[in-house]
Amino acid sequence: MAPHSTDADDVIVGGGQAGFYASTAITRRDPSARVVLICDEPHLPYDRVPLSKDYLVDKRPREKLFFRPKEFYENQKIEVISGKRATKLDRSGRVVRLEDDTEIAFGRLLLATGGRPRILPLPGSDLVGIHYLRTIDDCERIKEGMQKARNAVVVGGGFIGCEVAAAFAARGLKTTIIEVASYPLNVAVNEETGRWIAGYFRDKGVDVMTETQVSAFVGRDNAVEAVRTSRGELPADLVAVGVGIAPNVELAQEAGLKVDRGIVVDEYLQTDSEGVYAAGDVARFYSPIFERHLRVEHYDVAAKQGMTAGANMAGERRTFADLPFFFSFMFDLKINAYGDLGKKTKIVSRGSVGAEKGFFQLYFDDGVLNGFLSVNRPFQEVNELKRVILSRRSFPDVSLFEDESWNLGTLIPA
Repeated sequence: MAPHSTDADDVIVGGGQAGFYASTAITRRDPSARVVLICDEPHLPYDRVPLSKDYLVDKRPREKLFFRPKEFYENQKIEVISGKRATKLDRSGRVVRLEDDTEIAFGRLLLATGGRPRILPLPGSDLVGIHYLRTIDDCERIKEGMQKARNAVVVGGGFIGCEVAAAFAARGLKTTIIEVASYPLNVAVNEETGRWIAGYFRDKGVDVMTETQVSAFVGRDNAVEAVRTSRGELPADLVAVGVGIAPNVELAQEAGLKVDRGIVVDEYLQTDSEGVYAAGDVARFYSPIFERHLRVEHYDVAAKQGMTAGANMAGERRTFADLPFFFSFMFDLKINAYGDLGKKTKIVSRGSVGAEKGFFQLYFDDGVLNGFLSVNRPFQEVNELKRVILSRRSFPDVSLFEDESWNLGTLIPA
């Protein structure tokens, strides 16, 4: 049987933040464009951010997760194909094939395929009660497990792991975080801050086991009942694993697009194939601010890249020159981060770590501020530090930033 074929001006593969915002950016500029949005999940596009926060503890109703109702897409003439995965991209023929053999010809294409959780290939990893959090369905399975669980273990002390652990503890579960490094959030914060965060979680009743390896999951009757570690076995009837994501580059790679730890795009978010773009978690984009390629796995970047890619697909010529941003809530901690926290030769604290009025971690590379993380700090200083990053100014003595009597606003006036 020959595959069913259809034509579209713009095809978007991926129904997350980047895909949704791209679709609306296109139709806002060109209402006559035929836009097809392909979602491999059986849902309309929704916001993933609350899955590890408000939605996990029932502070947000399910319907509030979705960006728009079905009628919105109909009114905007955006065709949403849900529950079908794109399996092949023919970039020379400009056709995308879906798993049911439907072929969609496109004029322009956006790959917003996101990522998938990295799986721990350990004995017992297929036991019931072991979860990875990426989708709304994942979250609902975890919520169901929370209702009958007593002992919860979170494998991985990154942002997702810490957020999920905070949710488990808030629900009254005996909760343990297992982290292989010497302190949680080790990719984003220095040792002093990481150890303070570990202490903060312990004060909230969460056990934090650092420098600990997980070797197996142990169960009975196909359900998990313990986690085996380098320090012994921990009882667990609910396990959440958060050890990062892998970008979904396979579609691009098999089509011959340039891939290097993500789909490589320029400052316009275009790949090395004319009219083919990538955005969101999967995109390794050139940043005019930092003059190098970055890949960022956060909501704000995905949304803004979607807007930029959509505008360019509709005929504009816009660079993506936004400062990366993400946020996290854990108990009473409100964490905001801006810039690139990855490239650093020195981390400077502004304000005492753990102080009631909050503090900053500033990430310098040879005197140039690349990024910063704020914990419970006011936005005035946040905006001042953003201006310092954008200035790309080099400071011979970065220890000056530790002096809170020094007004940051005098550095780079607004």
